Amino acid sequence: MNKDNATSKKSIYRMSGAGDCPRALSAEHLGYPVEPVPDWLERAAEEGKRHEQWIKEELTKQGILVHDDQQELAIEFPLFTLVGHIDGIVTEWDTQVGINRDRLLEIKSMSQYEFDRWMKDKWSGFGSYAAQITCYMKGTKLSEVMYLIKNRSSGYIDKAILTEPPANFDEIVNKLNRVESCVSIGVLAEAEYLPDSVQCRRCFYKTLCIPAPTEYKAVPEIVLLGACEKWRQGQLMMNEGDQLVKEAKEIFLNQTEVSGQKKWRFDELFISKIEVKESATYKKAKLLEIFTEEQLKPASEIKLPYNYLKIEDLRKEE
Repeated sequence: MNKDNATSKKSIYRMSGAGDCPRALSAEHLGYPVEPVPDWLERAAEEGKRHEQWIKEELTKQGILVHDDQQELAIEFPLFTLVGHIDGIVTEWDTQVGINRDRLLEIKSMSQYEFDRWMKDKWSGFGSYAAQITCYMKGTKLSEVMYLIKNRSSGYIDKAILTEPPANFDEIVNKLNRVESCVSIGVLAEAEYLPDSVQCRRCFYKTLCIPAPTEYKAVPEIVLLGACEKWRQGQLMMNEGDQLVKEAKEIFLNQTEVSGQKKWRFDELFISKIEVKESATYKKAKLLEIFTEEQLKPASEIKLPYNYLKIEDLRKEE
């Protein structure tokens, strides 16, 4: 499906980016400068293309017809055009009903870290992928998707047949309408940087939400750079140390269980097995279903306000 010339002047939003943050989308369309693309991300994208081709070749060997590679989709709206390019469509013989069945094909390849995250969180941790495939389903009008996720480290492929869009298409369109409204008057859409969000950490417009220091009067820039290096090295040493301690504890626990000795000493380490008895805790939300704040007040303990630094390494996925 090609775009009409009459609508070519409208803003174009990519289906692959339809799940992005409204602020990032508005920044992109307003021409804000982006952060440089990390080398590891470019390598991952190139590897992804190769794995996609290998998977398509394997599907063909299995007798599955793969066609319409990179077919362009376009969905027109009053304020913008939504455009995408699909990995392809697969046609497979359905033995139950005796007909050829067409399914949208979507292929992703991931590092071990990303694949573990996918297996744990699925769509809840991959909102951008959910929005992308939802747009593809709308654009192709296909009701089923063969969704393949390949672990680049092990070669394992997690296969799913989707029969429902994993995101709400109307919500995606409403978000893009809000973004386009902001773009039309030259302002950035509102958003909040979430340090625990993978999408936020990878965003190419992070400086719009978390700016760099505007001046270095208190601490020179060179000193801050040194502190960053110390922090990263310290984190690495702590992680390595935690792993070593974990491995040692497993050995000590095995010895404790086999010997039946709850307390023992070896090489001047005193090892004791501590058995924690069952206890009950009370969540405030549950208590408030039974009591009022005023009724709970006599049992409350006031914690004084304090502050602390939370540091998140935006490079850690490299």
